Amino acid sequence: MKHIFISTIIAFCLSLPAQGETIKLANGDWAPYMAANLKQYGVISHVVTEAFALEGITVEYTFLPWKRGFEDAKNGTLDGSAIWSKTPEREADFLFSDVVVDLETVLFIKKDSSFDWNSLEDLGKVSIGGVIGYSYGLEDLEASGKITITRIGTPENNYKKLVSGRLDTVAEDRDVGWELANTLGISDQVKAHPKPLKTKSYHLIISKNSAHAEKWLASFNRGLAKLKASGAFDKMLKDSQEGKYK
Repeated sequence: MKHIFISTIIAFCLSLPAQGETIKLANGDWAPYMAANLKQYGVISHVVTEAFALEGITVEYTFLPWKRGFEDAKNGTLDGSAIWSKTPEREADFLFSDVVVDLETVLFIKKDSSFDWNSLEDLGKVSIGGVIGYSYGLEDLEASGKITITRIGTPENNYKKLVSGRLDTVAEDRDVGWELANTLGISDQVKAHPKPLKTKSYHLIISKNSAHAEKWLASFNRGLAKLKASGAFDKMLKDSQEGKYK
């Protein structure tokens, strides 16, 4: 009986991710939050890295197109991916962490525009630019035909259409929109409407096919809580807004 008990303890310990172990995560380009060419791979990548580091775990990122990274994490080739919103379809294959960050989607308009809106139905009166596959919180109205979103493959051309007058508005995450406007050199020609279309929570996802999925998740949640409690998380976000990750 003693030998059985000892063997059980050893087997249990071997199943745990050891201190100093490495988790492999898919990452993608979504500046200013994440990108291969940013310091620390962007503020959100830095948050994920530091949260795990507080639990003695190293993060190894693989930058891939979003769809491929998601699939590689889903099948267990990688342990997970940062960062994603929660849907029932994704929950079938992934464990979701505590909320990493809440982000706002807004409408960008021309600097001299007097456009305003009170209800989402008001948006049926304007042309909206969007990106294929992106969620803006308007999909039900879009599907019903009450509003129209002109979707393209990449966001840059939406902003070119906006400043040329071919679009009335562009839907985008607030910080991502400003990053694009700055990159395109048109930040002095556009503004973000102060009212958000929606606020969405984003999470680290860990594949259910990862050998240590539940342990990775618990470690990350503990580290994230420590990071936020210490004030380091808020400083990282402030640093990102000040351009210190470029």
